[in-house]
Amino acid sequence: MRFRLIIFSILFLVTIMTAISVILLVSGVFHLGKRETKTLFENELNHIFSDIHRDYGNISARSIDLSKALNKSIENRLKSKKINVRDLKAHPEVFNELLESECHTLVTALLRTKSSAVFLILDGTINPKLSNSDYSKAGIYIRNMEPNVINLESPYLHMLRGSTEIAKRHNIMIHPQWAMEFDIYDASFFTKTMETAQKNITLPVSKLYYWSSDISFPESSDKVMVCSVPLIASDGTVYGVCGFEVSSLLFKLSYSPDNPVYDTSFCLLSPYDNDLIDCSASFMAAKYPAIIKNEITDAKLSFQTKPNSLNKYFCPSKQFMGVHEKLTLYPDTSPYKDEGWVVSMMVPIGDYMKALDNINLRIALLFLSLFIIGVIASFRFSKIYLKPITETISKIKSTKPSELEKTNILEIDDLLEFLSEQDNKESDEALKSDNFAADYQNTNMFKRFLENINTLSPAEKAVFELYMQGLTGKEIAEKLYLSINTIKTHNKRIYEKLDVSSRNELMVYIRMMKEMDLEG
Repeated sequence: MRFRLIIFSILFLVTIMTAISVILLVSGVFHLGKRETKTLFENELNHIFSDIHRDYGNISARSIDLSKALNKSIENRLKSKKINVRDLKAHPEVFNELLESECHTLVTALLRTKSSAVFLILDGTINPKLSNSDYSKAGIYIRNMEPNVINLESPYLHMLRGSTEIAKRHNIMIHPQWAMEFDIYDASFFTKTMETAQKNITLPVSKLYYWSSDISFPESSDKVMVCSVPLIASDGTVYGVCGFEVSSLLFKLSYSPDNPVYDTSFCLLSPYDNDLIDCSASFMAAKYPAIIKNEITDAKLSFQTKPNSLNKYFCPSKQFMGVHEKLTLYPDTSPYKDEGWVVSMMVPIGDYMKALDNINLRIALLFLSLFIIGVIASFRFSKIYLKPITETISKIKSTKPSELEKTNILEIDDLLEFLSEQDNKESDEALKSDNFAADYQNTNMFKRFLENINTLSPAEKAVFELYMQGLTGKEIAEKLYLSINTIKTHNKRIYEKLDVSSRNELMVYIRMMKEMDLEG
């Protein structure tokens, strides 16, 4: 019975778990890992996107303010020298004086802005006789070597471009890759800003700032993004640019993803055109950039969107999963409004699939654990459930049903009552039948019964004699000061020694002994 109950319990458990699995499959819970990952990436992207939008907006605004302050100061100084701004190239002797006078303004602006460098470039050279004078421009480029550390008392500043005399007077160290002037041969942040300002002279300076990406200075491995704003005199002459730099180090320190599941996730700020993400000119922030950087160098990623899952990004050799959002760096009236940018959060597809497999494995292990717990519970509860039945059956074998205590289990108590009634009925019928007793008296069975009485132990014989006196098992226990369990043990041994199978049969023999006037 217990075995069948266990099988039924396991079948019921399997049915329930199968039904739950089907419901979860239909409702898409088995794709929960994909949805959770998408939510995780979207939340992280929203956080980083907001930071980039705020920080780059602040840098753009401070670059505009810096341009206005420098333009006013330089124009006033040139006016005091009776030099027209449009003739500045013809007066290289004033360049260092102008740069010297604006150095403090540049340092102050740098320390108040979340950027890694500040610069001022004038459209002219101190030495026009140089062979490459057309591409050499005078200016100052001051870099904060610890841009993520706010320390206005002792900033760690290096001069990358400009006069060493100016650097010494302002306690600025000389950078190992220092040069006197800027080489603007391939410097779009200068040439493009100047050309665009000259073509859109009617626009205010607040509409003419320009973000250029992935710039490397000659003899320098540092890649930077630069926000440059033109310097425009009151007569409309464009005579230089100024602005701030965001280094790759500052970008990494500021915008690295904090993803507890995907250590290889990374953030990209990239140019975006024709639904392609240009990684060759992008800035990356990641915990382990060296692992990812080689995979996306010079890549242009296309993408496919998927419902309830991350987007798939791919180039001919690599694939990634992630999300992205377009970033607006310019106002609608800017000449650069068509230059798109995008902030993206990605992870290599191999790491993505590995994490999903781990999630599905955990779900499978959870189901397996529940199944094992269910099987163990089936064994245990079946034993507990059947224990009253098995104990009652065992007692019935050795004790009169009417003498058994109630179990408080309705079905078992009804069974005991029925068996007790049947037992009494059979006893009455047996005792009323003289022929039945006479038949037993003439058989060898009764003779063996009498002989076997001598095999009883003293304790068993004492119990037997009390049965002959008509006492019940409960009454015998009280009379002999024994427990009912001890009486049951004696009963079992008495039945075995006297070769009787039930109390009814025992009582028949006892009645026969009384009729023959025999004593135990």
